[in-house]
Amino acid sequence: VSISSQTAKHRIILIHGWGADADDLLPIGNQIIEISNLDFEVLSLRAPSLHPNNTGRQWYGLYPPNWDEANEGVNQLLLSLRKLDTCKIPLKKTILLGFSQGGAMAIDVGCQLDIGLIVSCSGYPHPNWKPEKTCPPILISHGLMDEVVPISTSKNIYQKIKSVSQNFCELNEFDGYHQIDPNLINSINLKIKELF
Repeated sequence: VSISSQTAKHRIILIHGWGADADDLLPIGNQIIEISNLDFEVLSLRAPSLHPNNTGRQWYGLYPPNWDEANEGVNQLLLSLRKLDTCKIPLKKTILLGFSQGGAMAIDVGCQLDIGLIVSCSGYPHPNWKPEKTCPPILISHGLMDEVVPISTSKNIYQKIKSVSQNFCELNEFDGYHQIDPNLINSINLKIKELF
């Protein structure tokens, strides 16, 4: 799903969570556009396979986790995003935002690219994921009372990145559950002003 703009110089790529679909995160994309005053194109990606109970989609099987399928999904997403790295809107002017399973995908794929900003909401690291010294700027957000993906997973991502990279990485813990923090848009906007 895309909200395109002929004049856009920046892009937001949204990666939905397990059991959701491409339109799930569009409101977040719209809020970023409204608050930032920059001309953004929004691309909301759709996971390749159906969720097991036929409602929504999945990037890979999760119960039980199919990590081979996750690796394939990461490689496919990498190929797709590299194709988007154009002169008009380079990846350096792109925000990659994912929620839950989409957050795991955003962290894994984004750390292998020259992305402007990665935003992981209630995400987790894939088992073989290792951050590079050249990690892009990363904003991590996670609810303290998340009963689906424990906050320890985001703390793990944060600690791994901080141990190898000097680049910006921030962990925002908020009073909430498995959801996107309502204040996240303000944090993203502050980073947009600084980075873009």
